[in-house]
Amino acid sequence: MTAARPSLAIAARKRVRRTHAERSQATQQDLIDATIRVIAERGLANASTFEIAKAAGVTPGALQHHFASKNDLILRAALELVRSDDRHGTATVWPSPDLPLRERAQAAVESAWQTVYGRPNYVTVWSIFMACRTDDSLLAHMAAEREALRVRMAANFLRAFPELRGTSGVESFANLVFSALRGMGVQEMFHPPQALSGEQRAMLADLIVQRCAAAGTSGPGPAAKTSPGRRTPIRRGRTSSSSPT
Repeated sequence: MTAARPSLAIAARKRVRRTHAERSQATQQDLIDATIRVIAERGLANASTFEIAKAAGVTPGALQHHFASKNDLILRAALELVRSDDRHGTATVWPSPDLPLRERAQAAVESAWQTVYGRPNYVTVWSIFMACRTDDSLLAHMAAEREALRVRMAANFLRAFPELRGTSGVESFANLVFSALRGMGVQEMFHPPQALSGEQRAMLADLIVQRCAAAGTSGPGPAAKTSPGRRTPIRRGRTSSSSPT
């Protein structure tokens, strides 16, 4: 038994041994995670490179080795939060269109809340985003990411609620749903009563049901009637690209 132990230990070390690229990637991810934690706890203004490096368990020199500047690190952290909004895509946030309408609406709102807007990190997204508004380079990167995410989420919303296809104002309605959830997410930093937040989400689900039911009974709106079979396109403008989802 004892003779086998050294070989087992060697095998274990071989299993956990990582390449230089893997170690570098792990350190970068540790720094990104630490940046998000420090900003969430202390605010962006107090998130110094020293505090971030300390929280990540590395030296300030290691931070500078992996990120050319503090702005580069903040941008990566912000993009990490932005992309996590849609990390699981339709599988997590968006219910199957085969579900009954009310069940589908409730599932969409609750899943979006649990995976995106109700997370503690959501307020951190806003604090980073507001700080970026004075930096043209950071803002341009963030705006591009947000616009791409907005287009994906609007398209997924239409897939989850096909009743709305071809109706007028469908993209605006999808954005209205996201705006309502966005406001609820920011409201969480004031710790509102849980019952209030739950009631608001239930009302939002009711609104989706009403909109879909109206689309089914009244048919396409005036704009759609003039072009039978035409689907409302998802615009790629910049009207909502400067605010987090």
